[in-house]
Amino acid sequence: MTDEAKVGPAVPNPVHDAFNISVLVPDEITIRMVDASSLADYEVWVFISSLLSSAFVGFLVAYIQANSTADPTTGAMFWMTVLIGVLTLAGLVMVYSKRTLLKRKGRTMKLKTSLAD
Repeated sequence: MTDEAKVGPAVPNPVHDAFNISVLVPDEITIRMVDASSLADYEVWVFISSLLSSAFVGFLVAYIQANSTADPTTGAMFWMTVLIGVLTLAGLVMVYSKRTLLKRKGRTMKLKTSLAD
């Protein structure tokens, strides 16, 4: 027995006529290219902003509940809510600035497709 696999005769596809498959390929494909490090910065700031917004909502709910029960920690809850709200806004500003930077620095590439026979 040899190391190479034995190849038998070619067999035609038995389901060739059973399926009607058509593939449409556009004449041109457009790809938006962006800087990878800028994209990574953008994704990090989106993640930070989502965490901060969740914390802001949690502290806002805690403040509203503490305020309705005349809890002595109402003042501390208010200032923590304000602080986290400011941090959330700062994170959202960073997300917006990174997004505009991505749009400005990105470039569009157009690729022509060819017909396959």
